[in-house]
Amino acid sequence: MKVYHKLLPLATGYFGVSSALYAFDGLVVVYGPAGGAWHINIEDEPRWYRGPATVVGAGLLEMDVILGNDSKFISNIAEVSTQLDRRFVALAGTPISEIIGTDLRGFSRTLESRTSLPVFMVPTAGSEPYPEGASKAFLALARKLMHKPERAVKNSVNILGAIHLSTGKKEHMEPVLQAIEGAGFSLVSVFSVPRPGQTDPLEALRNAPSAELNVVVSTSGLALADYMYATFGIPYVVGMPVGLRGRDDLLALLRREPLPPPSAPARPAPFKHALVIGEPVLSYGLKRCLRHDFGISRVDVVSVTPDAALFKPAGGRQATLAERGAFDACTDGEHEAAALMNAPSVDCIIADPCYEALLTHPARFIPMPHIAMSARLNWDLPYEYAADKGYDYLAERLFASA
Repeated sequence: MKVYHKLLPLATGYFGVSSALYAFDGLVVVYGPAGGAWHINIEDEPRWYRGPATVVGAGLLEMDVILGNDSKFISNIAEVSTQLDRRFVALAGTPISEIIGTDLRGFSRTLESRTSLPVFMVPTAGSEPYPEGASKAFLALARKLMHKPERAVKNSVNILGAIHLSTGKKEHMEPVLQAIEGAGFSLVSVFSVPRPGQTDPLEALRNAPSAELNVVVSTSGLALADYMYATFGIPYVVGMPVGLRGRDDLLALLRREPLPPPSAPARPAPFKHALVIGEPVLSYGLKRCLRHDFGISRVDVVSVTPDAALFKPAGGRQATLAERGAFDACTDGEHEAAALMNAPSVDCIIADPCYEALLTHPARFIPMPHIAMSARLNWDLPYEYAADKGYDYLAERLFASA
């Protein structure tokens, strides 16, 4: 068991389910005790304050767990989904459902016949990392609602994995979406960032198989990308376009062109060894930006969620912007992160503000909130990472006087 003194533990599986499905007008039911969804809505889902509730708890009492009260549970969900005018129901597992062996698949079939809504279960246990929960949610939703398209839409893409726990507010993703559209590509769907004035997110999801290419911007989208390649033949690229070089490289991959050759940065940053801590795809995007846009010779990444799938060869993957280095690591342990941060040669750190408490020697610290850790604590902090805005944000802090 990990011990945290100064950091917060990362969100787990059913938090990822909530983040993945929030924008699709469904009802996510967390099969746990009374108040089980409270910590999701109040702490890890800042959007809950700005829109209708989409996550509720099963409200299980001790006697419900001991004696079973399935009919009441099913009736309550059917009633709530109708009252809230939800478009589907997702049942997310927790340690409670794992321990007592709840048949959530059976519940799903019963609810579907009673409500005439699409109903599915997401096989979370409550102990897995949040990207795994989000991945399972995306897969369950896709299997339920995606269908083979009549034709592919030329020069069109889907964005997979844009969940708030990894990418923050939807505004932070806008520079990515604008760069892709500005290069002549159309966006069929964005999982799961609703855009004003665009197609209903659930309808966009149904149309997603008509895209020619998928772009995966966090590890939460990798399993869905593999599924869409296996089922619909859609290839994909992986990468978060951080800064100018990241933007240009992603657009080159979309055009199926070779990446531009390395070039000296117009203004090298005064640092020699940077450490980036956070979600793997974004962190490797930051690494690419620091090396190419700012000329920092050594940049190491600490992935705080599993990154093995990011480097695993996959049939549908055309290319990736993530390049693993000899000193990159994967750990969410506080003591391990502190040791890496306080290495004598590290003079620049990019991480969630919570990590600054671990720093014991002088180094430039650039805040990059990871909502899966700090939740609404840093939700409104001003920061950027994508394309031009990301370059400007990093430049301002890299060249600021000490």
